[in-house]
Amino acid sequence: MENKKKSEVWLDAQITVMAALSMTLVLSLILTCYKSALNNTYYTQIKEACMLSMEAEFAAYNNDMLDEYNILLLKNDGQMESRIEDYIRKNVKSYGNNIELVDVQLEDIGNATSSYGRYFEQEIISYMKYGVYSEILDTFLESEEQVEKAKKTKEITDEIVDCEEQLFEMDSEMLQLVMAIEGIKTTDAGIVIKNEKTVSSEDSFVKMLVNGSVDMELVYVDNAKVYESVKCGVPGYQDVSGVLQDMLDDVDGLYEVGDEVSNESGSNSYSELYKRNYKMLNDAVQGAYEKILLSLDILEDYDAAKTGVAEKLDRCTDSIESSKEALGEDLYNGFWEDINEMKKTNESNEKSMCDVEEITKALKRNLVILDGVIDKLPDMDVELVRDNCKETRTKIVDFQMSLSGISCKGLKFDYTGVDFSYEGKGLSAIKKIRDVFTDGLLGLVVDPAEVSEKTIGYNDLATVYITGEKNDTQQGWLKNTADDVLINEYILTKFNGYTDFIGNDNDSDELLDYMLEYILCGKNSDKDNLKQTMLEISAIREGMNLAYLLTDSQKKAEALTLATEALGFTGNMAIIKAGQYLILSVWAYGEAIIDLKKLYMGEKVDFNKTKKTWNLSLANLLSMNLSTDSEKKSETGLDYKTYLRMLFVMERREKKIYTTMAAMELHMITMGHKDFRMRNYIVWTKGNAIFKCKDVSNYYKQEIGCSYI
Repeated sequence: MENKKKSEVWLDAQITVMAALSMTLVLSLILTCYKSALNNTYYTQIKEACMLSMEAEFAAYNNDMLDEYNILLLKNDGQMESRIEDYIRKNVKSYGNNIELVDVQLEDIGNATSSYGRYFEQEIISYMKYGVYSEILDTFLESEEQVEKAKKTKEITDEIVDCEEQLFEMDSEMLQLVMAIEGIKTTDAGIVIKNEKTVSSEDSFVKMLVNGSVDMELVYVDNAKVYESVKCGVPGYQDVSGVLQDMLDDVDGLYEVGDEVSNESGSNSYSELYKRNYKMLNDAVQGAYEKILLSLDILEDYDAAKTGVAEKLDRCTDSIESSKEALGEDLYNGFWEDINEMKKTNESNEKSMCDVEEITKALKRNLVILDGVIDKLPDMDVELVRDNCKETRTKIVDFQMSLSGISCKGLKFDYTGVDFSYEGKGLSAIKKIRDVFTDGLLGLVVDPAEVSEKTIGYNDLATVYITGEKNDTQQGWLKNTADDVLINEYILTKFNGYTDFIGNDNDSDELLDYMLEYILCGKNSDKDNLKQTMLEISAIREGMNLAYLLTDSQKKAEALTLATEALGFTGNMAIIKAGQYLILSVWAYGEAIIDLKKLYMGEKVDFNKTKKTWNLSLANLLSMNLSTDSEKKSETGLDYKTYLRMLFVMERREKKIYTTMAAMELHMITMGHKDFRMRNYIVWTKGNAIFKCKDVSNYYKQEIGCSYI
C-alpha cells in the first residue's frame, strides 16, 4: 500500500514537470513569434522610411533639365548624405521611439560624367526606347554598304594619288636628266616650249662634247626642233676634236713664225688664239664632266623614286584585294586593271622617254674617259711661246687621243610624246584647284557673312572633365545599332544645326548656334564646327562621286585625255594613270562642293550619282565654275540632317555623349544656371543606413539607394 502511494506521487511529479516544460515551450514560442513580428515590423518600417527618404531626396531633380531635355539629374551639393539622414530620422520618428538611426553612409555615387557618361547615356536610351525608329534603322542598314564602298573607293584613290606624288618625283628627275644631258630647258611641269620650239638651257650639258662635225646623227637627236634650239643656243655643241686641232694649229703657227711676228697681230696672235681655244676646251670638258656626275646622281634618285613607287603600288594592290567585297565587281575590276598597268609600266623602261639602262652605261663610259683626261687639262694651260711649243703639242696630241672615245651614243631621248604646239604645265592647274577647294571649302559652300561668329571660351565643360573607362565594345560601321540610333535621334531632336537657321535671323541667346555641329566636332566656334562638318560630309560625297566617275567610261576617258596632254611627254603610263586618278579625285571633290552647296541651302542630294544627277563638267572644273543648277533638284535624295545622322552613326559613342553633355551645359548657362556642370549632378547612389531597435540587441543594416535609370 505504501509502495503504491509512492508510485502515484512519482507519477504526479512527472506530469507536473512535463506540464511545466510544455508551458515553457509554448511561452518561448509565443515570445519568439512576438519578437519576430516585432523585428519584422521594425524592418518594414525601416525599409519604408529609407525608401521614402531616398525618393524624397531624388525628387529634387533639376526641373530645367527635365523640361528641356527629359533628363533627370540630381545635384550633388555635398549635403546629400546629411539630408537623407534627416529624412530617415523624421520618417522613423513617425513610427514611434522604438527605432533609432545610428548612421548613414553613401558608399557609391553614379555621376552623370562617370564611366564616359554611361549612366547619362542610359537615361537617354530609356527615354527614347519607346519611340518607333525602325524605318531609320532600316535606312542606315541599307546605306551601310554604300558608305563603306565610298570610303574604300576614296581610300584607294587617295593611295593611287599618293603614288602620283612619287611618280611626279620620278618625272621631275627625268626632266632634270633631259636638261643635264640634252641641254634643253625644263621645269617640274615639263619641257619649256616657246614658239613651238624647245629652249636652250644656257648652261653646260653632257652632250656638248662632240667628236667631229656636229650634226643630228652625231649628237643622237632625232628631233630637229630640239637640235636647232641647242645648236643655236649658248653654249651649244662643241666639236672638241676641231677645238683641239685649232690648238695644234696655234702651236704650229707660233713655232713657225716666232714670238715676235706672232705678237704683231695683237689679240689675234697665235698665243691669244691658243688661250681662247683652251678656254673653250676647258669649259666644255669641265662642264660636261660636272653634268655627267649630276646625271648619275639624278639617275640614283630616279631609281630610288621608282622603288618607292613600286612599294606604294604593291600596297595599292593589297588594298584593292582586301576591299574586293566592299567595292563590288565593277570598281574592283577597274582598279585592278589600272593598277596592273601602272605596275607593268613602272617595272619596264620601254615606255619612257629614254632607256635608263642605256643612258647609265653611256654616262659611265664617258665618265671613265673624262676621268682620264680631266687632270691633263691644267698641263695645257700655258702661256704659249715658241720655246714650249713642242712640249705643248705633245700634250695636246696625248689629250686628243685620250678624248677620242667620247661619244653621244646611248644618250638618246624620245620626243615623240612631246606636243611642241604649247608649253606643258603638268598637273599644276589641277593641284591648284585642289588646294583652293581644300583651303577655302567654307567660302565655296556658303556665304561667310551668313555664318555665325559665336565662340566659347570655357575650359571646364564635360568634354574636359569626363572620366571613366573607355567603352571599346562597339565594332563595325553601325556600332550597337539600336542604341546608337536612339542616341542619334535624341540628339537630332533636341538640338539645332546650320539648316535650322536658313531664312531666320541668328539672334538666338545661345552661346553657340550650331549645336549639332558642335556635338560632332567639339570645337569652340560655330565657324570651326561648321567647317569640320563640311569636311566630313565632303569625304562621304567625294567617295560616292568617285565611285560613279570610275564606272563612267566617258568621264574616265576625259580625265585620261587631260592627264596624257599634261604628262604624256614622258611616255610613262604609270604617271599618266596616277595623274588621271588625281584629276578624277579633284573632279569628284568639285562635285562634292556642289552637293554641299545644295545641302546647305536646304535641298536634297542623291546618295548614288547617275549621268542624269551629275552636275560638274570637266571644263567647268578647270574654270572653277561650281554654280548649281536651280532647276536640277532632287526629290528623293538625302537632306543635310540625314548626312548628319551618318556622321553621328560613324562617330565614337563616348565622344557623342560627352559633347552632348557639354552642349547641355552651354544651354543651361544661357538659362541663367551659370555654374551648371554635369560633373556636379548624379544619376544614382547607394549605401547603407545603420539602426538600433528597442528590445533588439543587434544593430540592423539596411541597404539604401535610388536611381533615375
